[in-house]
Amino acid sequence: MILSIADIPERLLSMVKNRTGEEITVCEYFNNRKQALKMIPDAEILITWGRPVNQGLFNEIDGFNFKWLFSLSVGVDRLPFKELKENGTIVSNIKGVLNTNIAEQAMGIMILFSRQLKRSILNQQNKCWERNMPVNELTGKTLCIIGAGSIGSEIAKRAKAFEMSVIGISLSARPMPGFDAVVDIGQLHTILPEADYIVLMIPLTDKTYHLFGEMEFSLMKKSGIFINLSRGDVTDEQALVNALKERRIAGAGLDVFHQEPLPEDNPLWEMENVVLTPHCAGDSPMVLERAMNLFADSLVLYRQGKDIPNIVDLNRGY
Repeated sequence: MILSIADIPERLLSMVKNRTGEEITVCEYFNNRKQALKMIPDAEILITWGRPVNQGLFNEIDGFNFKWLFSLSVGVDRLPFKELKENGTIVSNIKGVLNTNIAEQAMGIMILFSRQLKRSILNQQNKCWERNMPVNELTGKTLCIIGAGSIGSEIAKRAKAFEMSVIGISLSARPMPGFDAVVDIGQLHTILPEADYIVLMIPLTDKTYHLFGEMEFSLMKKSGIFINLSRGDVTDEQALVNALKERRIAGAGLDVFHQEPLPEDNPLWEMENVVLTPHCAGDSPMVLERAMNLFADSLVLYRQGKDIPNIVDLNRGY
């Protein structure tokens, strides 16, 4: 049985059946939790997305037998990697599906800060005509993308259209299209003082937890903008709050946080030099359609005993 505990529209279920000859059984987790938990042990293939996993799905089931987990999220850091390895389960994600929307979100945040659009919106609400706002431009600025993967490459491509210099930082340095240079993560502290904009796109692992802390913020330009579209725990949130309060950096655009939803008493809500979005950088009306097309392609390969796209390394966690 192919079981999806994510809600999938009938037209996409029909598309998969027409292309593969196989049916997907849907039992949406949050509306049919007890039934979904009952069905999971009998599934050969499980389709899920991040929320059930993040909210303890694997603590609620007494073992599992599925051989392939298809994640409708790119981030899989909360999966039970030890148990999946022991079970011989293949895990794949939707890497590549979110490239366009997240890249557009990154560019939107950079433009917002460069052109002072948040300040303009507040001025409009207050009927304030501030003619001499300190606006800037992206042309000639340096962007550092930490996590030079597929999404980072899409951001880089768009940044080059704005004539920015783009430096990538990766766990394994290698030349990539759109980047002026890609360097190893060990050179992070050398690159940070050069960057006008920093975008975090690195996966969350034991090695990247709190990758960005007091030291890293102290190395940024005072005019620097920090953007995190990856995982909240990659950043030491208190260190970020301190850097923003003390104006050691100019601003931050944040889509992910230590705790989500972001608590009402979190100081980030009130900061004028912060732009917050509710973990929606990966959202788009096109995402599920692209993801299910990827699933259909992968299912054909899976049945043929061939390698499927985007297999997660369960030892590395991404």
